[in-house]
Amino acid sequence: MERESTALPPAARQELLADLSEHIEVARAERPGDVRAILHEVGDPRTIASTALHELGHTTTPPTPPTPAPKRRRSPAWAPLLLLVLSGALPYAGDHVLLSWISFAMKITAVLMVCRSRHWTAALKWAGLALATLLPATMNVIWYLAVVAPGNDAVIDTWRWSGAVVGFLLTLAGVGWLWRTRAR
Repeated sequence: MERESTALPPAARQELLADLSEHIEVARAERPGDVRAILHEVGDPRTIASTALHELGHTTTPPTPPTPAPKRRRSPAWAPLLLLVLSGALPYAGDHVLLSWISFAMKITAVLMVCRSRHWTAALKWAGLALATLLPATMNVIWYLAVVAPGNDAVIDTWRWSGAVVGFLLTLAGVGWLWRTRAR
């Protein structure tokens, strides 16, 4: 504010700064944890200084309001959910290691998209991602350690796809739950 108000006469500048400081302190006393909202309510320093200069008669052009920052496009709610479903199925589409890495990258991207999304609250994000990613991954590790790692071929043949199916069903359950709980 000091930088933006340099065009004002010294007395008017000191008065403006004192008034703003007092206003902010009073608002902080009433709402101690809401500093960002208070500063947002006070307004843009450029606009305040321009308005003060205009009121003193030092300018003939009205103050211009600040141009709002362009809104950032967010992905639709279905995009990260589709990535989660595809990342759950892709590793089982073939035996190529590249598919596993692509699946892993898709899963990380989907988690980041959900975390940055405005479609869910923080609690809903945690619950949905735990159900769609953490639970299936934990179940797959347990399945691998119990069925595959011991090396019993008869057990592996019998339970070969059980871990994949259960993991994918858990992913679908998590994605379905996130879809139902999204903000429209």
